[in-house]
Amino acid sequence: MIKNLVINNIALIDHLEIDFQEGLTVLSGETGSGKSIIVDSLAFVLGDRADKTLIKYGEDAAEVTALFEVEESSPILAKLNEYGYGDDAEILISRKMTAIGKNEIRIQGKTATLAILKEVCAELVDIFGQGQHLALLNEKNQLSVLDAFCNFHGVDVQLRSELNPKLSAVNKELRSFGGSDAERERLIDILKYQIDEIVSADLSEVEEEELLAMHKRMVNVEKLSVAIGQAVHSLNGEQGAISQVAQSGNLLRSISNLEDSADELSERLQSTRLEIEDVSAQLEDILTSLEFSPAEVDKMEARLEKIRQLKRKYGGSVADVLKFLQESQAKYDSLINSAARIEELNEQKQKVLREMYALAEKKSAERTSTAEKLSKRIMRELDDLGMRGTNFTVHFNEQPTFEEYCLSPSSDGFDKVEFLMSANVGEPLKPLAKVISGGEMSRFMLAVKNITALAEKIPTMIFDEIDTGISGNMAQMVANKLANVSGNKQDGYQCIVITHLPQIVAMADVNLFISKFERDGKTYTSVEVLSDYEQRAKEVCRLMGGVGEHAIVSAKELLDFSRKYKDSL
Repeated sequence: MIKNLVINNIALIDHLEIDFQEGLTVLSGETGSGKSIIVDSLAFVLGDRADKTLIKYGEDAAEVTALFEVEESSPILAKLNEYGYGDDAEILISRKMTAIGKNEIRIQGKTATLAILKEVCAELVDIFGQGQHLALLNEKNQLSVLDAFCNFHGVDVQLRSELNPKLSAVNKELRSFGGSDAERERLIDILKYQIDEIVSADLSEVEEEELLAMHKRMVNVEKLSVAIGQAVHSLNGEQGAISQVAQSGNLLRSISNLEDSADELSERLQSTRLEIEDVSAQLEDILTSLEFSPAEVDKMEARLEKIRQLKRKYGGSVADVLKFLQESQAKYDSLINSAARIEELNEQKQKVLREMYALAEKKSAERTSTAEKLSKRIMRELDDLGMRGTNFTVHFNEQPTFEEYCLSPSSDGFDKVEFLMSANVGEPLKPLAKVISGGEMSRFMLAVKNITALAEKIPTMIFDEIDTGISGNMAQMVANKLANVSGNKQDGYQCIVITHLPQIVAMADVNLFISKFERDGKTYTSVEVLSDYEQRAKEVCRLMGGVGEHAIVSAKELLDFSRKYKDSL
């Protein structure tokens, strides 16, 4: 159950802290006072969509914190422990959103994802408003409602945890072989074409680099010729470096009898001249070898384009292309020799599908049996809620053959159900969405929850204006049903209701009065606990629309009747 809720900067609320108790808590107040804002805040902290428009005007962020308490045997604690949040029976959850779209979630003070938050909170709180009423009109959701009543005796676990994974694994391996025979032949043809294309190219990881260097040299042959020619002329020309160095050596030798170091320096110049002559000779060889061949350039460019083409198709580099070739050859060999394995896999698939179909039949039988019981119980509840003469049934689709089931096998089974209802005696059964009014939908939802409350073992249920379209005697019946739903408060169950009906307010174990006020030119929402009998009587009287002493007396009579009814539960 929820023990405490703290809201900061949500809509009209700047800061609000509410303590909750077991049993039936009723929120009442004038229209527009902010009752639904409290439910919206709770939905937000439980994982509902983060709507930035909820942030109070002028503020940069909004935050909601909720403290829950669960039984030590609750499966929620095992789930929290699995995710690393410990197993404390008190669970603190907070969620913050900013105007720029940042979303921060914490469980027990530790960061959490939205997916984890939703998974944990799904077993903590059920919130029912007009949106949930509409969801119940969806056929897929109707099947979920029916399944909540069913006891599949491990069939569900076997289908989901054992057979469905087996089927997925077999299908995955079959897909790796190309699926059907025709698809496999197409895949073999594609692989053969790809392999032949790469093999015929005779790729080498170093070839591309060598070709690029040769191509660069070939297309720049003129520039090379001019530069090398000028260098040779500078070294070996009439006034080039070689002749100048030789002349310098001769001059030094002519003064050797006058300068002791002249001979040594002359020999060094001789060595330099020989080195320069060698460089010049090599440059002349390079110059002689330089030759521009348009045909050779075209050939190199064609080869480079072929390599680039293969890289675009099969990988970002030659190494990647060669790796693709290796993998394709292995896959090709596997497909060529796959006939025996495919036959074996198809046999396995048929076996798994037959097991799934048999379990789906068991699941369908349980649903059919439960649907009959559920229909009778819902009609009894609706009868209590003033919808006498209502006929309700769960319609099932025709059972598919095994071959039809194999076209789209599912661990949910093969059933498609539709809730059919006739609100008046003599009227034919029609789909729920076509015959039910807003007030009837609220009562139908309450009838379903009155049956499922204990079975689902969700400790907190919240009804946002479930009294829509209800008045008079039916209002009292709805109040009684809400008392029934929340009657197990000794086990930590609680029901939180937003209402405008005096009968529901009178039935409350805790009354919270929501109002708004102005301060410094701004509007705020406040919550007051109506703790004594007189305060509660005044609020019941207000909702009854009465004035004077007689109205207060009527309100107190309604409070006394409600107390006696709850004592009788």
